[in-house]
Amino acid sequence: MSHSATSRLSAPRPANRDVNLVRPSGYYGNSAESLAPGEASRWGEAVGNIEDARVALDTLARAIEDAVYLDEDAYNQVAPVMQYQRASQVQQQRVTELTLELQETNHKLEECRAQKAAADQRITEMALELENSTVVFKMHYSELLSKEDEIARLKAIIEGLSTNK
Repeated sequence: MSHSATSRLSAPRPANRDVNLVRPSGYYGNSAESLAPGEASRWGEAVGNIEDARVALDTLARAIEDAVYLDEDAYNQVAPVMQYQRASQVQQQRVTELTLELQETNHKLEECRAQKAAADQRITEMALELENSTVVFKMHYSELLSKEDEIARLKAIIEGLSTNK
């Protein structure tokens, strides 16, 4: 940073820190009564925003004034440590990302297991239903065969009786 930029940032601050806004005459009228509804609150918000910006600028200026400048030897000693810290932070972030991904995958796996269990239960129910249907079908089939045998026997009796006449 150049000396002029530093001197601009560290210029003496006025003792009175109140911000006075001057409205152009005729912009909103000449008095507060001529402001549209809500305009007074907007001016208050604008003053608050300017005050926040002034506080942020003061904080930044103090941080720049308090900055530590290292000579090249000190920088060369600190640089590997900073690189290690940056690499460690990147690795920790990656571990966090992978942990979240693992949790998400485990959640999906549990959902799949629950779906599989539900499907297995449905298969078991359907197999039991099919088995019951098979038993009912066999019962009806055997009943039909016995009725057919009885009909054939009755036909034989009727033919025997009709030939005897």
